[in-house]
Amino acid sequence: MQRSPNSAFMGGAIVFPGGRLEEGDSPARFAGHFVPPREGQWLDDDGLAARIAACRESVEEVSLVPLVGAAEPANLRTALLDGLVASGAKLDLAALVPLSRWVTPEAEKRRYDARFFVARAPAHQTPKSDDHEAVRVLFATPEGLLAQALEGAISLFPPTHRTLEILARSATVDAVLDAARSAPSIEPICPRFVLDAGVPTLALPGDPLHEVRERRIAGGSRYVLRDARWVSENAPA
Repeated sequence: MQRSPNSAFMGGAIVFPGGRLEEGDSPARFAGHFVPPREGQWLDDDGLAARIAACRESVEEVSLVPLVGAAEPANLRTALLDGLVASGAKLDLAALVPLSRWVTPEAEKRRYDARFFVARAPAHQTPKSDDHEAVRVLFATPEGLLAQALEGAISLFPPTHRTLEILARSATVDAVLDAARSAPSIEPICPRFVLDAGVPTLALPGDPLHEVRERRIAGGSRYVLRDARWVSENAPA
């Protein structure tokens, strides 16, 4: 989706639906109204709360949410739990597969600990932007979005750009989900902001400019700000 240009955080950028974890996203509050994941990572209460938050934010922003049972996403956008109770449907948390975890650099005033999930788009649901946080919603190939970013037609921030690079390695949705399920334990990726020869740089774990020596995600080990655009560099040979 495209964020509102008036947003104070990543305004106008192309991003995946998501947002802030809220107190009401607790598994205890939603008990009996979700299908839990049975395998994989992030199976504790924090991981379940992150999945619930991902579903809530997705249905609020773009009217898509994985469900077991029949419910109209439009009826879930403003009061997710009430809508589930009224319809008898449940959140399908098992449909969400952990992909990565990004933590905002320490240099930022606003900091977030964002967990990324992949899931198959729900059948028979039509995406629709909320015209508030999301001003445009779209389906596109990872390759297409990366090409548009390279041309300067759209804005992608590093976590979104790297996620698209990862998704581009798989030809099908099944391949994406299989790759995510078979991934090793997910460690947080907290870029380090530095000036390298005067150039703004976000060093990822494994880069010579980062204190964490091991790589935690495939691809280039840094993003460099060139012509007002974050560019992935220093990929392994």
